[in-house]
Amino acid sequence: MVEVKYEPYRELILHEVKKLTLPDFLLMVASQVEAQRQGGTPAVDWIDGIAFVKGEYAPPVPQQVTDDQFKGRLHYPIVFFTETTYETQKRVTLNGRDVTVRLNKVEDNPVFKDMAKFLKTFNTASDESLQDENHAKSD
Repeated sequence: MVEVKYEPYRELILHEVKKLTLPDFLLMVASQVEAQRQGGTPAVDWIDGIAFVKGEYAPPVPQQVTDDQFKGRLHYPIVFFTETTYETQKRVTLNGRDVTVRLNKVEDNPVFKDMAKFLKTFNTASDESLQDENHAKSD
């Protein structure tokens, strides 16, 4: 018989984090979908008061990222987020017309749950001081 193992990610590394106001966040999402001519309803993930979209690496994925995944480390190159209450959809005006952005609940995902906790405490000032600290370590 085959042994089945479950090994969840142990670490999430966010390389860039952008907090936006709700209107700016919705406009960004709607604009991206329109620019890519996807034609569908824009959608974002939502958990515990945080709506977000995360960037993925374009192929080819850097070898370091692939290696880290096997070690339990997950990388997101960028996360855009806003604080908002849950509604199945939000509306925004883009180029003079109403656009609906759907919110997908992702409350069962432990990685997203921990990320939402982190994002609630994230602020630009702490991000800049962390970057300064990391630069000082590498010097």
